[in-house]
This record gives sequence, C-alpha cells and structure tokens, in this order.
Amino acid sequence: MPNKAHHETNRLSWNEGTKAHNSHKGDQAAFFRAGGNTLFPEETRLLGNVTDKTLLHLQCNCGQDSLSIANHLGSRVTGVDISDEAIRFARQLSRESGIKASFIRADIYDFFANDSARFDVVFSSYGALCWLSDLAAWGRGIA
Repeated sequence: MPNKAHHETNRLSWNEGTKAHNSHKGDQAAFFRAGGNTLFPEETRLLGNVTDKTLLHLQCNCGQDSLSIANHLGSRVTGVDISDEAIRFARQLSRESGIKASFIRADIYDFFANDSARFDVVFSSYGALCWLSDLAAWGRGIA
C-alpha cells in the first residue's frame, strides 16, 4: 500500500533538491536547442523505435530525458513527477527549448488511479524505483 506520508516528504525534499540540482547546469534550453541529448546509449537502444508513439515518462524529474526522447526519438511524451519544482522547471525547459512535451505534477499512484490515458510505451529511468513505497502497485499502474 502506498505510503502517502513518505510521498509528501519526498515531494518536499525534491522541491528543494531540484533547485540545487539545476543551479549549476547553465542554459539547458540552449543545450537542447543545439541538439543536446541526456539519454545514455543504452537507454536509446532499449527504447527502440518509438517514433510517433505516445510515451509516458514516470518520475521524469526536470524533464531533460523526456525532452531528449521527444526531440531525438520522435515520441509524443508525457512526463509525470511528484515534485512541483521539477514539473515547473520541465515545463519552462520545454517552452524555452521549443521541444514539445506535456508534464503533469502528480503522485504517481494518484496518477494511475485518476488518469485513464493510455500510452504506447512507458519509460522510467535509473534512480527512480528507490523512491517508491509500493513497487507492486506501481507495476499494476503501468500494466
């Protein structure tokens, strides 16, 4: 069963962490406008051909990988993250880079319970699973 108190602590921590995380990265929008890509080759290979597919990026953080997928792999990307600051930054980065993607601020368990959208591909990157309080519920949400 998801632990809402744990999730709220994570949300507040990531709101603060996001500010620090991006404070040293310079002009990320310019990086993306110049063709920058934050995906590792292994991620690109494992994703395969996702051109023109809808892709849900779980725990997307600040959207850098989401925008890389949209720009370099041609997917229609929706990113979801619990952090208000991360989603605010992702939306701003999308606007400033000119790369189209949608970003939703939600606890992932609430997103699964309340959103009826279907996606062709679901992606979650390294470092995301350790923050989950109920891995089985997360897996059911993906299914």
